[in-house]
Amino acid sequence: MEKKKLNYQGHSFELDTYWLDPFNDFDKQVDHPLAIIFPGGRFTFQTDREAQPIALKFASEGFHAIVLHYQLIDNGVPVYPLALQETATTLNWLKTQAINHNIDLNRIILVGFSAGGHIVANFNSIMTDPNIRSRVFDTKIKVMPKANVLCYPVIDLSAGYPKTNEHRLAVSRDTFYWQSQRYLNKYSKPTFIWQTVDDQTVPVQNSLLYAEKLNQLGISYELHLFGSGRHGLALGTYVTQRPGVEDHLNKFAAKWWQLEINWFKLIGIL
Repeated sequence: MEKKKLNYQGHSFELDTYWLDPFNDFDKQVDHPLAIIFPGGRFTFQTDREAQPIALKFASEGFHAIVLHYQLIDNGVPVYPLALQETATTLNWLKTQAINHNIDLNRIILVGFSAGGHIVANFNSIMTDPNIRSRVFDTKIKVMPKANVLCYPVIDLSAGYPKTNEHRLAVSRDTFYWQSQRYLNKYSKPTFIWQTVDDQTVPVQNSLLYAEKLNQLGISYELHLFGSGRHGLALGTYVTQRPGVEDHLNKFAAKWWQLEINWFKLIGIL
C-alpha cells in the first residue's frame, strides 16, 4: 500500500493506493478495473474494517483499489461539498496514472459503506448531471465511474439516520446534499445495493428509496436485502470481525461479495 496526497483548491486529502503489479511473463499489457472505496463511520471517522480488507479483497479479484479518506465533520467544517470535490479530483488524477499503473478507465467503480455510501450515492446523482454538477465542481471530470456498489448505505439524511438534526446539519447545512436519491438522472450509473432488513442503525428504507428511484428512471440496478444482520458487517467474515463481536460474522449476508462479482460480470466490468 502506498499513500498519496491530493489537493483541491488548497485543501489536501489522502488516498491509500493498492496497485496490482504487471505480470512480467505476459506478452501483452493487461489493464485492470479499479475500485475507489469509501469506508463508513458516522461521518466522523472512517473504520479500518471497511478499508484495507475491502481493498485487498478487490485486489484478489483483479482490481486496483483506492481507499479515499474523504472529508469528515471536523470543527465546524461539513462533509459537503468537499467530499464530492475530493472524489472528482481523485477521478481526474486517475487519468494521469492510467498508463503507469495499467488502469482501465472505462471500468472504474465507486464502493461506499454506510456514511461512505451517501457520498457515492450523491456522486451518482449530483455529479453525473451536467446541469447541476457545476454548482459543486467547476472543472471537467475527465473520468466517470462505470458503476457503484452501496453497502448498507445512508441515502436520505431524513430517513432515520442521522438520528438528530444537529448531526444532519453537521454533515451539511445545505439540504441540497441531504437526499441522494433526489437528483438521480438519466446519466446516473448502474448500482449494486445490499443491506439487512433489520439494520438497527441505518433503516432499510434508505436502500429502498434509492432502488425505487433507479427503477423509475430505468437505470440498471441489483438490490439484495438479507433477512437479518447488524449494521456494519463489512465482509461478514472473520477477516473483518471485531475481536469478541460474534454478530460481525454472518455467513448469509457474507454472500453479498459473490453476488457483487456476478453482477460485475453481468454488466461487463469483469
